[in-house]
Amino acid sequence: MKILMICAEYAPLAKAGGLGDMVAALAGVLAARGHEVKVVLPLYGDIDRERHALAPCAGLPPFAVRRGGAVRRCRFWRAPAAGGPDVLLLENDDQFGRPGIYGYADVDEFADTLPRLALLAQGALEAAVLLDWAPDVVHVHDAAAALATVDLACWSRAGTPLAATRTLLTIHNLAHQSLHPRWEFTALDLPARLAWHPGEMEFHGGLNLMKAGILMSDLVNTVSPTYAREVIADEETGCGLAGVLRDRGADFSGILNGMDREAWDPATDRCLPATYSAGSPAGKTVCRTALLRELGLQDGGPVLASVGRLARQKGIDLLLPLVDGLVSEGWRLAVLGTGEPALEQALHAAAAAHPGRVAFAARFDEALSHRFYAGADAFVMPSRFEPCGLAQLYALRYGTPPVVRRTGGLADTVTDAAGPGDVGFVFDEATPAALGAALARAIEAWREPGRWSSLVRRGMAADFGWDAPAAAYEDLYRSLEGT
Repeated sequence: MKILMICAEYAPLAKAGGLGDMVAALAGVLAARGHEVKVVLPLYGDIDRERHALAPCAGLPPFAVRRGGAVRRCRFWRAPAAGGPDVLLLENDDQFGRPGIYGYADVDEFADTLPRLALLAQGALEAAVLLDWAPDVVHVHDAAAALATVDLACWSRAGTPLAATRTLLTIHNLAHQSLHPRWEFTALDLPARLAWHPGEMEFHGGLNLMKAGILMSDLVNTVSPTYAREVIADEETGCGLAGVLRDRGADFSGILNGMDREAWDPATDRCLPATYSAGSPAGKTVCRTALLRELGLQDGGPVLASVGRLARQKGIDLLLPLVDGLVSEGWRLAVLGTGEPALEQALHAAAAAHPGRVAFAARFDEALSHRFYAGADAFVMPSRFEPCGLAQLYALRYGTPPVVRRTGGLADTVTDAAGPGDVGFVFDEATPAALGAALARAIEAWREPGRWSSLVRRGMAADFGWDAPAAAYEDLYRSLEGT
């Protein structure tokens, strides 16, 4: 099949979270399975063109995009394909030339986000026209790309390569809906009915790109089966769109994300001081000793790691009240990440209060994250909600049993130590007490070496690669044929 993906992130070119990893992995595995895949994302100002060997796309001349009275000059750059997907980056210095994907470090979202996203959508569709390339499916990722499905639904496609193209929206996080004031609507050149109740884009007097994408895509999915059930069953988790998703019925489903098993493999990982596997685990002890030394932590108890964005969604605030008790119980705590200032300050304070027992690295460091997964004994991920999550998959792969809340993709990937096939520890209530009880069970298991080794081996043997998810996406694409 011919598949056009449109996205705001694509690792390693532009990445703010798991979305960039997922799109790159899915596009790569689909290309490896014989599909013709093109990916379009913006050429952001902080993408290093030389480092990534980007070059102006010889087959696509500069072109102009006209929308809402504005004319924007654009051209495409291409990343080296090497047999994988064809990755095109849309250049327009006014809209994309600044650093940042969604906003500056101190700004959640750029003030001109809507025209930026409109340009991404229109430019990506224009690529198919300029190339005279007819995609079977336009697969858009999250609200940032959702306008492409609106454009395809509203603008005439007759006589273009997009005439028979169908659309799929993948929701990576329903909380990020791309909300805008209604007065910005005139810049979109779309039918006025969309912006007024009961129009597909209208949302409490404003505009909601996620809602529009849900209603105007041929199919919609999200990144785990449990999250798909949660967002239609619970109004809070559904973020105001539970009813909209319920109305899609069988056209809405969940497909669990996979992980890149080549990039995340402790047997070959060059970021580690020693490699290891389930059958040859000695290197993990070396990694543990090295991590303790690197972080200035004393040995004497299990090392509990956390890697990720510091936000209320991720539940790190549930862990903070437990720190004193965990330290007294023997845990060593290691946290890597950045996010909400109050949470960063609390973690700095915890590290200062417990030198040698609590370490906090307030930064994003890809190589260090690999060493965290390899060097820790257990991994904590107490998310209030988690569409899929990749961190728990990395932890399992690196022999570090996760302690997680039973929600979204965490529920789909981590079975509790109380049941058969256990690979980690699961709790239900989003409270410090429930998390503390799960951690107490974890340290109890850690003190039984035979039991812990079996737990580690089962986790490392779990297969969360991309073959099964890719096949499920192929089924979705094929279901669109003839619709």
